[in-house]
Amino acid sequence: MPTLREFQSRRPANRILYHTITFYHPSFGYKYFVANQIKPLVFQGQEFMGIRMEVVPSQQSNTPVITASVRFSRIAADFKQTLKLWQGSSRLTPITALYRRYDSSDMNTPLKPWSLFVDSVTMDESDVTVSLTIKNPMNNNVAVLYKTSEFPGLKNV
Repeated sequence: MPTLREFQSRRPANRILYHTITFYHPSFGYKYFVANQIKPLVFQGQEFMGIRMEVVPSQQSNTPVITASVRFSRIAADFKQTLKLWQGSSRLTPITALYRRYDSSDMNTPLKPWSLFVDSVTMDESDVTVSLTIKNPMNNNVAVLYKTSEFPGLKNV
């Protein structure tokens, strides 16, 4: 299978490479976005909303995407309303992101999909930056809680 760089160098100039991202969490469902398109497009039978978005993959070459940064322009209010649904015990489940690229010649087969997790979301008054990672953020190392029954010296502290 050719690499993305080889594929892009051989494809005709009039074909377009579409970048899509799908967010999912049980509290708000699926959110489908396609980068830098004015109207909605259909990929694999699912309608993706056209949005201004910039995807910056990790700096590794010829390796899978380990981390990525996705910057959405002018939709901070929509993201804020969606993230308000992610509260309470639903925060124990991570938000997943599926990043896929499609060629305009075959909009039903992704070139290479990456399944990632949302690590952090930063917002200002208009833009949203989402950090994606291959590592599940819910599995981060968390220290064991100390109990005075196991460590009696803590009673004096």
